[in-house]
Amino acid sequence: MKVVVLGLGTMGWRIAKNFAKEGVLVGVWNRTEEKAKRFSSEFGVPPLSLSELEDVEYVLLSLSDDEAVSSVMRKFEVRGKVVVDTSTISPRTSISLAEEVKKRGGVMYDAPITGSTGIEQRKATVMVGGPEERKNDVISLLRMTADKVIYVGRNGMGLYLKLVNNLIAGSYMLALAEGFTLAERAGLDLDVVTSFLSGGSIVSSPLSSMKSPMMRDGKYETQFRLSLMAKDLRIIEEECRALGVANFLSSLASKMFDSASRSDLGDKDMASIQELVRKLSGVRTS
Repeated sequence: MKVVVLGLGTMGWRIAKNFAKEGVLVGVWNRTEEKAKRFSSEFGVPPLSLSELEDVEYVLLSLSDDEAVSSVMRKFEVRGKVVVDTSTISPRTSISLAEEVKKRGGVMYDAPITGSTGIEQRKATVMVGGPEERKNDVISLLRMTADKVIYVGRNGMGLYLKLVNNLIAGSYMLALAEGFTLAERAGLDLDVVTSFLSGGSIVSSPLSSMKSPMMRDGKYETQFRLSLMAKDLRIIEEECRALGVANFLSSLASKMFDSASRSDLGDKDMASIQELVRKLSGVRTS
């Protein structure tokens, strides 16, 4: 099994690192070549151009958005290859690209990931959409970097499940931020609030356990960038509109995350949405 990773952002770097440890990674590519060279020097895997993928069977993409995926996908030969795209993009874009890849002699799977902070320890979930024919091979590959791989169905279905997840997560994060701001204005002990929401409440979840301490302390070390959640919520709005789904909560969350992303919060963790809520509430922001 030979695989190349295209895109060495936070997620792509960690996935490539896991593949390198498994001995299946034969090359990496990144839009900024310097990062590919840095990975190469650290893990002994050569940086490749998009024209050097002839002998590779698996190509895994980890890119930022629809435009990046579409552009890169059309710059390498896909004939005889299994293309696995872990990027969170529009399902409709992905379905269209999968049809294009099929016409060019390859096969494509959408494979978005949730639990990105655990990917380095191989504790994450991948949701796979694509043809039955190579799904077992794709699942075997992805199990080298994630402990849970779910085959959802045809092309686009992995992405739709990821959007369901992020619709709930984005709305929940906004609710958590409002809750913390109410607690702060009411004079509650934020240590007590954090402990309660992290494990003593009916609304406690892995997400509240991770994000409540950030909101308590006002320190937002990035696990999942706010700008990425803003992008995902925009995709969710588009899909809900196209499918006729009433999305009152996620539509509001999308507007709030978009506003926060255009401030200085975009590169911070998505928990920093609290800073926008605090600002709108007249609370001194950090």
